[in-house]
Formats: sequence, structure tokens, C-alpha cells
Amino acid sequence: MQTGNRPRPGCRQGIAIAFGCACALALAACQHAPPPPSNVTPDKAVMTNLRLTATGDFDGLMRNRLPPTEFAQWRREWDKQHAHPVPASVAQQQQFAKIMQMLTEPGAEDKLAKRLQPTLARLHRKDKAMPILGGILEAAGKQMIADAPQLGPAQRKLVGQAFDAWLAWANTVDFGDSARARKVIDIACATARQLHVQTLAQWRALDYATTMKDYGIIWNGLESALNVYGLDLARALNDAKVDITSQAGDRATIKLDIAFAGKQLTAQWPMVQQQGHWYDQALLAAWRKAHPAPALGASAAPAGTAGPAATAGAKPAATVTPVPSRS
Repeated sequence: MQTGNRPRPGCRQGIAIAFGCACALALAACQHAPPPPSNVTPDKAVMTNLRLTATGDFDGLMRNRLPPTEFAQWRREWDKQHAHPVPASVAQQQQFAKIMQMLTEPGAEDKLAKRLQPTLARLHRKDKAMPILGGILEAAGKQMIADAPQLGPAQRKLVGQAFDAWLAWANTVDFGDSARARKVIDIACATARQLHVQTLAQWRALDYATTMKDYGIIWNGLESALNVYGLDLARALNDAKVDITSQAGDRATIKLDIAFAGKQLTAQWPMVQQQGHWYDQALLAAWRKAHPAPALGASAAPAGTAGPAATAGAKPAATVTPVPSRS
């Protein structure tokens, strides 16, 4: 999982609402990650990644998942993409501003609750249009998993199983419940106000540190919204069990066991040690395939540097990145 630029009763009808709430921004408070444990062993390296994900610390996650030199290169790419973003259309700019106004204006919670009443009623009636949209989202989610280059075969299978478990869980939830929908609306509006942006231009102009913090707010918002319906994602990540199944020199294999959405999931994948720190072997292989070593004599920025645009903020490189995109 890496970074890229910046929510039924029955059937898949609630999937659209669940995703809609997440995309509409969620959560009221950003948590702070405790100091991560030592990464001198493969299992602790994986547990650190899980805990940083649970708390929404995406800067810490990227620093933990990439060696210093690769992280510095990723930062330079982030800054470069921010300095030269893909131009947004007038329609995109207007849509972003409309959504942010809708979520942050005075009395936004009451207005949204009233506006959502017809949608909630359709959920109770099991309107056919909702399962169709849910099916589209399901297909899109599975395609994203299949196309993620940073995932090894075992990890891709695990994420696919987790996605299926989420879909099965979503089919059991009454997303038409107005009381819980109101809680999610309150979360979405509180989250949007924490971002302190009203236009797409403002969002794109955020510096790196602010962008990473905002990614965390949005991610924690998704966790909070899911928690309203009984799915505790942060707890699942924090309670996961990681064991070393084999280790020889700078190579090891770990086994992850995690309870998610009522399912017990497990997977094993290889880890590699570099300069005393353990990393996901599939992730490093994907990164290095996309970033061949420079020709002999080519200059390279020292590890830990982020380039002159570091304070300008930018979207993460899509090749090996887990953070929401900054379109």
C-alpha cells in the first residue's frame, strides 16, 4: 500500500453509500501514532506498518516502507508532480468547490440529512439502482487490487479476500438507518472543516506535511464512518498477529493473521533486510523495477533530502503509493 496523488440492507446497495461517505471525507479527530517499535526484526517491521496505517500516519508509513535513499527519491517525485500537476478542468474545480461548500457551510449537517432522505428511503425499498452501482464499485475495487504493482502474489490474494469480506459485511448492514447515517454526516462535515480548504487550487497548494496530515484525517474519517456501522478497522490492524515462519541471513518470511469483517484472514510473504532494517521484498522489487539504478556517474541526491520543492507539497508517485489521490 502506497501513495498516489490527492461509504444496505441486503444486496450491494449500501456499498455506494459507504464509499460515498468515505469519499465525502470522514472523521472528527486525527489520532497521533505512538512511537513505532524497533524494526530490527521482520515481524516488528510489518507490525509497525500496520500500526502506522491504523493511525493514518502516511508520512511515517512511507518512511518505514522504503529505505532512506528510495524515500528521498519518492519525495522528489512527489514534489515534482506537485509543481507540475495535471490541469484540472473547470468542471472539476466547480465540483470540488461545491462539495466542500456543501460539507462546511453553516447548518451543513441538517441540510445533508434532509437531502439524503430519498436515498435512505430507496435503500429500505432495495432500489435496483443501488446494487448496480455497488457492482460497479466492486469491479473497480478488484481491478485496483489486481493492478497494484507493490503487492506480491500472497498480498494480492490477502487484500482480495479482505475486500470480499468487506463486501459480505456490507451486505448485512442497514445503510438506510437514518440515525447512523446522521452520525456519518456529522463526521463528514467535521472532517471537511478540519481540512481548511474550499477550492481545488487550495488543496493542491498544500505543502507536504499538511497534505500527509490531511490524508490521515481523511483516512481516520473512513475508519470512524465504518465504526458507526460496527466495523473497527483500526482495531483489526492493531490486533493483527505477525510471526516469522523462516529466516536465513537477510531473507525472511512472515505470516500475518488478521480478523477483519467477521473473517479470519492469513497470508505469508518474503521480507528482506537492508542496512539493519527489514522491508517488504515485493515492494522493493516493484520500486526498483520502476526506478532502475542511474547510470554510473549520474548524480544522486543524498538520502533524507526531499529536493527544493519539499515545502510545496505534491501528490505521491502512483507506482508504489497507498494514499488517496489529489486530483
